[in-house]
Amino acid sequence: MCGLAGLLGTPWPLHAAAAEAMDNALAHRGPDGAGRWSSGPESSSPCTLVHRRLAIQDLSAAGQQPMASACGRWQLVFNGEIYNQHALRADLERLGHRFHSSSDTEVLLQHLIRYGSAGLQRLRGMYAFCLVDTQQHTALLARDPYGIKPLHLWQGPGGQLVFASELRALLASGLVPRQLDPQALAAYLRDGSLPEPLTLVAGVRSLPPGYLGQWCQGHWQVQPHWRPSYNPGLPLSRPQAIALTRQALEAAVQAHQLSDVPVGLFLSGGLDSASLLALAGGSRLTTLSIGFHENAFNEAPRAAALARHFGSRHVELQLEAPRAAALLPAFLAAVDQPSVDGFNTYCVSQLAAEQGLKVVLSGLGGDELFGGYPSFRRLPQLLQGHRRLGAARPALARWLARSGQHQRQRLSALLQGPATARQGHQCLRGLFSPSEVQRILRHWGLEPSGGAPLTGLMDGDPQPGTERFPQLADAIAWLESSAYMGQQLLRDSDTFSMAHGLELRIPFVDSQLFRELTLLPAEIRLAAGKQLLQEAVPEVLRAVPPQAKKGFSFPFALWLDQANGFLIPGSLETLMPPLPPGLDRSPWARRWGLMVLQHWLRQHLSFEFSA
Repeated sequence: MCGLAGLLGTPWPLHAAAAEAMDNALAHRGPDGAGRWSSGPESSSPCTLVHRRLAIQDLSAAGQQPMASACGRWQLVFNGEIYNQHALRADLERLGHRFHSSSDTEVLLQHLIRYGSAGLQRLRGMYAFCLVDTQQHTALLARDPYGIKPLHLWQGPGGQLVFASELRALLASGLVPRQLDPQALAAYLRDGSLPEPLTLVAGVRSLPPGYLGQWCQGHWQVQPHWRPSYNPGLPLSRPQAIALTRQALEAAVQAHQLSDVPVGLFLSGGLDSASLLALAGGSRLTTLSIGFHENAFNEAPRAAALARHFGSRHVELQLEAPRAAALLPAFLAAVDQPSVDGFNTYCVSQLAAEQGLKVVLSGLGGDELFGGYPSFRRLPQLLQGHRRLGAARPALARWLARSGQHQRQRLSALLQGPATARQGHQCLRGLFSPSEVQRILRHWGLEPSGGAPLTGLMDGDPQPGTERFPQLADAIAWLESSAYMGQQLLRDSDTFSMAHGLELRIPFVDSQLFRELTLLPAEIRLAAGKQLLQEAVPEVLRAVPPQAKKGFSFPFALWLDQANGFLIPGSLETLMPPLPPGLDRSPWARRWGLMVLQHWLRQHLSFEFSA
């Protein structure tokens, strides 16, 4: 895993300074090496590629980037891991290709030269890359199906394209105007994170997950190369479904352990990370967990018991409010795009880095894949209630709107519109209701958005009963995977692990695993309590008795309310932007999300809210 950046078609005199600035901004992502390639001023479309290396596979100089083809025509920068590189390598060798390294970068380079964008269908991994054809003056950029690896883009008025793994690196180039995008701000207030492809910087977009982009001398086209489909095709018995799931999980976990350096595991104590521990073979891993004095959040004893049972080397961090407060300045400085989450990943990633690890596994994605969130029960209830209310909806919506309570505000918004899966999901997951967003923007003296914020290019609103989403549960699964995990959890996981030079791998978030498990009908795959995962990895519950789900969460509400704990006078208190009177500030996520937003806007856009 690494960091990458580039300039395509930008006037040549700007290349050196911009590339140097972006290189420095990405240094934390790749402490093991740096590389740069430029086409030179004589090119009709000057190109420069920048790479920072975190050496995981082939630690020798042969794995350095940018990587050139043997003929010199193609240049590649790549961030991520190709887990099926050995199968792809064998295929290419049968066709006459010869390799000079054991790096997956060289495999990806030759695979793309051979198959072009069609070759993306065969990749198993997490990736963002740019492949430049110096002969045709074109470039192919792509991002993995789930968007595990980020890629941000800015297209200038002359068609030039500047890209980078982090938004901060684009801003460091000096080429991107530092202007706030009001539509993105409205979307952030609604969701608590930035929905793909928006960023808070006007004109900067992310390449959406599962998309590719083709640049040709100033012309830029984007299209999907992968689209999710929950279309069961196997009439299997339950024992057969369990066996298929076990086999698919074993293959995914084995693939994600491909590494020339030791591998660790974030062990929360929950079923997902415990299943990875069991499947990976605990004795080969270092497991890491965080404990709290607040018992309602503390899963450390369960994590320690699992580590003892499966034989891993276990390291635990006891985190109290004062120590968490001491970590906040560095955390805030590492934020690439604000959200209401991420501090947990920052803390446990620092712990991993202190242990000398470069690669860790995470159980993220298990709830989305196996139906573990309360939304799988609550969202159908919401939509059913919406339909049953019928003509009474408008009156009830107005009554709820008169209350300042945050949950009633979001429910009122749902009742005022159609009963779609996405609207129901926003009711459950949202930060502020649409009417609250408008009030906040007016209070700040910003013109409210004229339309609904973009929700992303992959699936605006997955429709149950269609070929791709046969059941409502399938639509919920994809909303949790894309709108929640994709735009918040995955983005934060990349940012805050890479802040410590750490590669985070997510076996449950794997397109091949998705294809295999979605052959199973929703009633088996998403059965309550993640029953399918429990039965596929039964050794976990034999090792440690089950307990109520806690999730990998911190006691933020308690810390934020402490007089002399988390909120140290003169620090976070000064980050709270002015809010309209009567707005419900009680949820900790609202306070946290607004403070992180304010800090980011001050630091990167020199922007202050006015009351």
